[in-house]
Amino acid sequence: MSVSRAAVLPRRAVAGRALLRRSLWILAELQRGRPVKATDVAARFEISVRTAYRDFDFLRDDWNVPVEFDRARQSYSLTEPTALIAPVTISRGELVALYFAEQVVRQFRGTPFERDFEHALRKLQEMLPDVLTVEPDALHALLSLDLGPVYAADAAVFADVLKALQSRRVVLLRYRSLNSGRTTDRRVRPFHVFNHRGDWYLAAWDERRAAVRDFALHRIRRVTTTTERYEIPPDFDARAYLGDAFAIEKAAKGARPVEVAIRFAPRQARWIRERRWHQSARVQDALDGGCVLRMRVAGLGEVKRWVLQFGAEAEVLSPASLRREVIGELGRARGVYA
Repeated sequence: MSVSRAAVLPRRAVAGRALLRRSLWILAELQRGRPVKATDVAARFEISVRTAYRDFDFLRDDWNVPVEFDRARQSYSLTEPTALIAPVTISRGELVALYFAEQVVRQFRGTPFERDFEHALRKLQEMLPDVLTVEPDALHALLSLDLGPVYAADAAVFADVLKALQSRRVVLLRYRSLNSGRTTDRRVRPFHVFNHRGDWYLAAWDERRAAVRDFALHRIRRVTTTTERYEIPPDFDARAYLGDAFAIEKAAKGARPVEVAIRFAPRQARWIRERRWHQSARVQDALDGGCVLRMRVAGLGEVKRWVLQFGAEAEVLSPASLRREVIGELGRARGVYA
């Protein structure tokens, strides 16, 4: 990360909250092309006219706003267009945070928020003072952020789902199932939209299955909003719904969370200890340097796929059903290579 010139700013007056509020209002009016008088500011904010004149001095002298008093009109106006909102000093750490925020926008590609995020970041960059410039190439040489492979949801689908959720309208989804590979029509009541590892999902009441199901937005082919209204049940808690899940898998209707115990060899145990795998996760150290990870999860399918990636360095201790599933999967894999 580098800064092209030393960020040496002149000493500026410390603006209180009331002064900032008045100054931003004045600036907004001026940017709309409306002449503003000191008496206008005094009347709106219930201050003296003398204080209002000092506000204009603050804009001109401290924020470098090109504002001048027009004696003929007895009001203030801008002498040239300005995109300035307020002068900003930014630290190196904040500059890095801004860079990462720009990279994280990738998660919102294909969503109704993509353009808003890009505009917001552009405005923030425009607010940087002239004495401080950002050199993106230098930042890219030092930093990178890889969110992994993510799916881009169709922006129109995303917008239709959000609109239906906000207006509480039942929708008909044309949906391609990953498990069956078939495309079917589903009548659902949207409850919650969430992001998991960069991909967007809709948690909705599936009328055919009479249960809450997750629908990947990138697999929704069409959204048809009906005129029928619904209410989200008061006992539906999005945090609780997502809390017991391991990865994307939720508990089946009426099923209770399952206690899972997995033993990891010393080499993998160091990595296991570094991360928070689940909100219920507990790690017990073993004498040989390994560890046992215990969790209370909603389902076992995602856990099984996760454990298999560790090969011989992970052993399922419980439940017995998961242990049998992993043994069977490893046996089938061995058969493929045999």
